[in-house]
Amino acid sequence: MNANLDPRSHRAYDILCLDDTGSNYDDWKFRVSTVLRLRGLINIVKGVKKCLLEPTRDSKDQDALIAFKKWES
Repeated sequence: MNANLDPRSHRAYDILCLDDTGSNYDDWKFRVSTVLRLRGLINIVKGVKKCLLEPTRDSKDQDALIAFKKWES
């Protein structure tokens, strides 16, 4: 598999900086959106999926603790 397409490869997430003139905006936007989708973060960025509140240390709700740890990762 090509290292540029393999999500386990750090090169898959290489994104050029946005040019000061904005001339590469379309390419930059496509790459950023692709990386966010590959990492499962696009819905968080769009505000569709909300950040979970971290349970307090003395919380007895194990399901909430597990859900937060999963979301955090």
